[in-house]
Amino acid sequence: MFQNILQSISVKILVAIINFCVLIISSKYLGVSSRGEISIFILNLSIIQGINEVFTGYSIIYFVPKFNFKKIFVSGLIFTLIFCSLSNVLLNLLNKQVKGYENLAYIISLLVILNTFNSMLLLGKEAIKSFNILAFFQPFTLLLGILVSVFYFKSYTFQSYIYPLLFSFLLAFIGSSYALYQVHQTKQTNQTPFHLSQILTNGFYFQAAFLLLIFCNRLSFYVLSDTKKVGLYAAACMLMESVLLIVNSLAPVLISKIANQSKQANSADYTLRFVKLAFISSALFIFVLAFIPESVFVFFLGAGFTGVKSLMLAYAPAILMMSVFSVINQYFSGIGKQKFILLSNAFGFLATLVFAPFFIDRFDTIGAAYTANISYAVIFILSLTLFVKSTKINLLQFFEMKNDFVFFKRLIKNESDI
Repeated sequence: MFQNILQSISVKILVAIINFCVLIISSKYLGVSSRGEISIFILNLSIIQGINEVFTGYSIIYFVPKFNFKKIFVSGLIFTLIFCSLSNVLLNLLNKQVKGYENLAYIISLLVILNTFNSMLLLGKEAIKSFNILAFFQPFTLLLGILVSVFYFKSYTFQSYIYPLLFSFLLAFIGSSYALYQVHQTKQTNQTPFHLSQILTNGFYFQAAFLLLIFCNRLSFYVLSDTKKVGLYAAACMLMESVLLIVNSLAPVLISKIANQSKQANSADYTLRFVKLAFISSALFIFVLAFIPESVFVFFLGAGFTGVKSLMLAYAPAILMMSVFSVINQYFSGIGKQKFILLSNAFGFLATLVFAPFFIDRFDTIGAAYTANISYAVIFILSLTLFVKSTKINLLQFFEMKNDFVFFKRLIKNESDI
């Protein structure tokens, strides 16, 4: 298990470094306004992807070894064409797409979803190496494309991001399609017919919870008055969310272990230990970031990002709470209680709907951070309550550390039975 964690962290670190470079270059050379357009464009992609991944997202992994692969693949393609098209039309009607890039948004969203679908199928066939290579390849290609656009073609507009994004996902889709073809040729296909209702029901709970969590913070992007403010706040969020590197690395390993664990008591114990690890590591990262002068951030991002550190610190409590409930959510997903995640996120989203207009109107960008803190606090309290009640864990166990050190020491040495 430790080797899986180490591999996952290594890939996440590389991707995080690449994404950080993309943030710096796009912010410094394209400007805060273009960074705002990028943030809105990516948010729209996330919404479209979130809707489509009711079928093509992480939830499909469970069904790949069990049902007929060809039928899953063909159904996924049809589902993607229908719902990707409908989602783009809806965003256009709501006037939420970046002006002048509506058609390009459709093509990119289609490529993103199809590439992700291929990647999920690879995971379902246990092609972990191919999955990790593709996870690194796409952002790396994006970074190269931006570097060429900015430093070779001397282009300092939104186009210097959008066309490299298109190119990176086109190459990633070709690569993932080839990898999937190779894996499919060498691994036996299950001929068991699948039940569409099972896939859609499971996927609905998963993706509905995912979308609601996105809106708990990103809904503020639509409420803020202009793209410059969106760019500033989005940069602060992205920088602070880099703190969740350890949490995001632990998540796939933990959910895999829990899903294959026969004893629920053991799963709860593992989750509790990883919750504490996630919280402590996130708190340490935030502590370090708090001592970095704002001039350092402004130097890398550009003069238009003055005030980014105050926004980061205002958003920090939300990140600490997210480090806890993200791990708990992996537990609920692993034991098939995704309804608990959906319930918590739904109440968090309702808090955003209530407080975002109020706080942003009075406090501007800092009000968006206040809104996120309130929304994540709601999710944190509900998730923790549901976890404690369903596992019968004593709250005092969250503060006991002695046995945790022994546990992780054995884990590193591969002596643990987990």
